[in-house]
Amino acid sequence: MNAPESSCLHCGTPVPPDRTRFCCAGCEHVFTLLTEGGFDNFYNLRGNSTLAPVPPQALRERDWQWLEELAAQAEARTSDASSVQLDLAVQGLSCLGCVWLIDSVFKPLAGAQRIEIQPTRGLMRVTWHRGVFNFTDFARRVQQFGYLLGKGGAVPAGEVFSLGRRTGVCAAFALNAMAFSLPAYLGMERTFLFASWFDLIAACSATLALLVGGSYFAQRSFAALRRGVLHIDTPITLGIAAAWLGSMAGWLGGVNELRYFDFVAIFIFLMLAGRWLQQSAVERNRRRLLQSTSIPESVTKTDAAGNKEIVPIAQLARGDVLLIKPGEVFPVTCTLQSPHATLSLEWINGESEAASRNEGQHIPSGALNIGTLTVEATSLEPWDTSLLHQLADTTAATSSAPLLAGLLSGYLAAVVLIGIAGFAYWFAHGADAGHALQIMISVFVVSCPCALGVATPFADDMAATTMERLGVFVRAAGIWQKLARVRTIVFDKTGTLTMENPQLINPEALDALNAPEKSALRVLVAANLHPVSRSLFEALGAMPEKHNMTVEEIIGQGVKFTDDQGKTWSLGRPGSRAEEADTIFTRDGVELAAFRFRESLRPQTVAAFDTLRRKHFAMHLLSGDRTEKVARTAQLLQIPPASWRAEMTPAEKAAQVAALDPQRTLYLGDGANDSLAFAEALCTGSPVTGRNFLEHKADFYFLGNSLRFLPDLLDTASRRRRAVRQVFAFAVTYNIVTIIVSLTGHMSPLLAAILMPLSSLATIGIVRLSCSARPRERIQSRVQTAPLAKQILRSMSAPVIVD
Repeated sequence: MNAPESSCLHCGTPVPPDRTRFCCAGCEHVFTLLTEGGFDNFYNLRGNSTLAPVPPQALRERDWQWLEELAAQAEARTSDASSVQLDLAVQGLSCLGCVWLIDSVFKPLAGAQRIEIQPTRGLMRVTWHRGVFNFTDFARRVQQFGYLLGKGGAVPAGEVFSLGRRTGVCAAFALNAMAFSLPAYLGMERTFLFASWFDLIAACSATLALLVGGSYFAQRSFAALRRGVLHIDTPITLGIAAAWLGSMAGWLGGVNELRYFDFVAIFIFLMLAGRWLQQSAVERNRRRLLQSTSIPESVTKTDAAGNKEIVPIAQLARGDVLLIKPGEVFPVTCTLQSPHATLSLEWINGESEAASRNEGQHIPSGALNIGTLTVEATSLEPWDTSLLHQLADTTAATSSAPLLAGLLSGYLAAVVLIGIAGFAYWFAHGADAGHALQIMISVFVVSCPCALGVATPFADDMAATTMERLGVFVRAAGIWQKLARVRTIVFDKTGTLTMENPQLINPEALDALNAPEKSALRVLVAANLHPVSRSLFEALGAMPEKHNMTVEEIIGQGVKFTDDQGKTWSLGRPGSRAEEADTIFTRDGVELAAFRFRESLRPQTVAAFDTLRRKHFAMHLLSGDRTEKVARTAQLLQIPPASWRAEMTPAEKAAQVAALDPQRTLYLGDGANDSLAFAEALCTGSPVTGRNFLEHKADFYFLGNSLRFLPDLLDTASRRRRAVRQVFAFAVTYNIVTIIVSLTGHMSPLLAAILMPLSSLATIGIVRLSCSARPRERIQSRVQTAPLAKQILRSMSAPVIVD
């Protein structure tokens, strides 16, 4: 039996076996800042909710020039002499504690006036005094706690916002319809003075609910039918229309047995509530991350006279001379004009080690400048024909047709035929047309898939909540049906199976440094994206202090800077000690530390593979990295030679996925070179790497360093499918019984109105019992109940305003 894992003191996710107290260095750093800085109340407000782990790379020094420009533009266009506003996106918002913490950071700053935060949408509006507030200082202060700011502005409300408004309005209509229908059920005489007014209000409430909420399902149903697809919204629309038309006929004709106004309003509300629950969780997870910033919207051009111009990348042409800053991507294939450039090609070919290019050599589209200097390069192609454009323009695959289309066709045909047969039977046996019509309409009404419409979104929400506790966030509404079909899993290697950064294997060398030496090392690695620097930055576990040092790149050797006391600090190649170290840290030429690194698997990857293998999943490894490195990884994971390939191009990866079983394949990748393969797989996942590319295209993304979640994810999908099947079996039994009651003439509007919510509650109970069951192999994590504050934050559409 597995021992329970401890939870991270900061974020609450399980702690990997190789760490104590914290799941990663980022969480440890933020926890220290909060507790030592007097922000302990954050954890009281967080309660038992699980936060997203803080990736150490989110704490890296960033270029905030774009933020300063936005603030200057906002001040220039604001006529008010004192107050200026700016809308920004925020990555990392999870709970009420996040709102309180950002407010606590904001309030003491000079010029700060007011901040409005919308946690569910990942947005904030900042108001400040013109010419006083320092936005860069504010951005750095919130970044040290793991929050990243991005461009905000007007964000389309989207389907979730529209659904929320529809649901709220229809809830009011449903309450009205019930309140003014209840007196008739309790025996109100038709001669009562206000009886006709009660009927009118109930009819108007149901009609308004039909227009506001029923139109949502009707539009989607008709749109699907025009494409030749039968959607779950079709039987919902049929039930709503039949109940409303019958109710109007009964009201106008004086046939009380046909009045289903309360049923119409309640049914619409329940269906909308279920759909909103399903969509809001997906939308919330999509907004957890900043919009894609890995591919720049514009690039800097220069000419022979040294004039600079910022142009959209779509306008790039062959022969343009570009200036690529440190940390920026080469959008097109170029010829290097600068003497030297240090590049990362990991994003486009999976090669994890840094690459060097000299003047006159070609640089491929998608290469990342990881040096400390801005380089000059001449474009060899326009943006439209570049590899990066092709990869970025690829969309993920979608299901070719709804999985339940055939079942829905048979269901609808059976319901319609039974209803018509019931009408014909009663009318032929002497019943009047009104009573026969009531039989038919009652069949249509009780056959509405109310139970499925409420229980299925609830099952999706329970599954998504379970995985959020393990750092996995769903972006696609239909992912659970897809995951339940998966039998083949395809992995990229670099950054997916392996850690994004090489692992420091002699941390004792770092521990032996004193505080000034560690501070100098932080300065060297903070602004450098070389894999070795990224690894040391993570191991140091903190943002560098503010400084005015200029870090210089020693071409082909490393980086250095000279401090205020004239001491020269450097980090670079080991020279004659290449067999003993990968890089050395020196002061005035004297070695202080020698560091060694190795590529390492994500924690618990081997255990996850063993579990998946026992469950008979087929696993494949496709990589653009060198053959010897891929072979070593495959050997560690016991992947047979026939199931792994190395040195693959993006197109070859996509072809290999298509040759497997794409309709039963899950693909996990993190680089632009995985984009084409994403389009071929049934469903996709990506780690959050900070490059903000595939995590915005994947069906789900995951935070943290471990792959321990993968067996749990597939188990959760299986439990969710089992729950939906049990609900379906219940719904079939329920419909058979209620249809029989309807055909015998014993179904009344009151009975229908009572049975509908009761059946929904029963199916919700079935889902909760099925989805709460945990398999024996599940890695245990603490049971958490979200506090009331979190539920309020998730459900509210208004911002949290802090003055």
